[in-house]
Amino acid sequence: MKKLVIFAIGSYSLLMVVSLVFAQASAGKLTAQVCSACHSTARICEKLGNRKPEVWLQTVERMKSNGAKLSAADVTTVTEYLATAKPGSKPVCQ
Repeated sequence: MKKLVIFAIGSYSLLMVVSLVFAQASAGKLTAQVCSACHSTARICEKLGNRKPEVWLQTVERMKSNGAKLSAADVTTVTEYLATAKPGSKPVCQ
């Protein structure tokens, strides 16, 4: 019984890590797709790791007001991605 509980907890933890990795990859693809519709992602890539989340939120909201096709959920996803992505992160920095 103890081994079963340990296995269940380990499996659950592994699934959570995998889902976070896929969510981050999906957010990166969305960001690259939406942003590259109007300009090079090099503009974004050079700023990764150098801006606070509230500054990224202002930027994303400004881009949405300029015509970027983003839902409210997408604004949150893209902002969180940009605020946490490291310089050189793929797929934005390719």
